This record gives sequence, structure tokens and C-alpha cells, in this order.
Amino acid sequence: MILAAMAAVVSAGAQNRSDRIAISAGALVERGFDATLSWEHETTYHNAWEVFANSYLQWDDCSVCGKVCNESFFHNYNNWTAGIAWKPCVLRFRNNYGSLRIGASAGTDTERFIAGLHAGYEHNYALRHGWRFFWAARADVMFPEKDHMLRAGVSLGIKFPSFNRKH
Repeated sequence: MILAAMAAVVSAGAQNRSDRIAISAGALVERGFDATLSWEHETTYHNAWEVFANSYLQWDDCSVCGKVCNESFFHNYNNWTAGIAWKPCVLRFRNNYGSLRIGASAGTDTERFIAGLHAGYEHNYALRHGWRFFWAARADVMFPEKDHMLRAGVSLGIKFPSFNRKH
């Protein structure tokens, strides 16, 4: 009984205070695509801080051919931002958990400075060796971008352990 309790404590402690790198991509309304690279520091009870870099592209129909082509897809509207997010855990299950994601970012769309506020929900599924698969539903308010644009969408991603520290 004592050995079982010790094993539970040691394995639970191994999941706390760990660092992960995450890569995700998603589709956003309206005609948007984004990719995010982030570093996440998990604290106790799956709460986490995240530092991220994000690239967003929005495509449109080409004014020449009337379809989505290379030019209208990659060169319609792009922006790049970097930011930070707090992710308090709100749901805990055996091999998965869900967190709110609240953050802010700043960056550029190659013509001017932009800033954003982010809110959403992220659900993580534990895989072997500290890896995680996750999906995230989110809403971003970006300004002064195209009429204070509200972007909403879903992303899929993978997290892998890195920079783990011994305490």
C-alpha cells in the first residue's frame, strides 16, 4: 500500500513544473489560417504559462482570375505576433485535461503595429513520454487590424517535452 502511494505521488509530481514546446495550426473564420509555435511552462495542477509566436494569413479570391490562386492566398493579408497567455486548468480527467487560455500579443502586419487580446479553451490528451495532443477553440480580437477584426477558429497541435528541470 505504501509503495502504491509513493508511486502515485512520484508520477504525479513528474507531470508538474514541466516545460513543453508546442506546434499547432488551425482554420479561422473568415478565410483564415494560422500557425503557432509556443513554449509552455506547466505549474501545479496543469495550470500553465505560455509564450508564443503566431503567424496568420487570410486569403481572398484573386481580382484577376476570380479564384484563390498563389498570389491571393499568400499575399492578401498576413501578420506575425508574439505574446503570452495564462492557462488555468478548469477540467481534470484521468489522461486529459482542459484549460482556459487568456492572453495578449503584439506584432506587425508589415505595414503597422497591431495588438491582440486572446480568449479560448484548450483540451489536452496525454500521450507517452510527456507528449500531448491538443485542440483549441479560440477567439482573438486584433486592433487596429481591418475594422478591429474578431477572429474565431479551431487549432490542432502537438506538445513535446523539453528543458525539463529537476527540483
